Amino acid sequence: MEIHFKVIEHGSEEWKHAVQLREEILRKPLGSYFTAEELEEERNHIQIIGLMDNDLVATTVLVPEGNAIKMQRVVVKSPLQSSGIGSKMMSFCEKHAREQGKNYIYCHARDTAVDFYLKNKYLVEGDYFPEDGIPHLLMFKVIA
Repeated sequence: MEIHFKVIEHGSEEWKHAVQLREEILRKPLGSYFTAEELEEERNHIQIIGLMDNDLVATTVLVPEGNAIKMQRVVVKSPLQSSGIGSKMMSFCEKHAREQGKNYIYCHARDTAVDFYLKNKYLVEGDYFPEDGIPHLLMFKVIA
């Protein structure tokens, strides 16, 4: 099956579905949900989704910061994880960041996602730190 990635508008129906997918996978298992403030903050971020046969299967948010982009809220639907979709989304995000004139991309990777980022040639900086009650590592990739 072919996957198509695209940038979407904050507040659109596609964005609302992306938020639901992110909450289902990232927040609900922790017993939390996105706050209105967190979602309003996304207004200034780049929203990315991945579609297969018009079905939303992946999403992430890119936050421009000077010559870098922070990638956050990376999600692939559970049945499709480990299928290569996440790596394809990383490539799309890296290309988009380069087109925006960014030199590197980074994220706060959950401990359960570190191997995924290492496989995609991201490097670790520093030690584990707590975020949302889970151990995370700062990981980055030079894309210039």
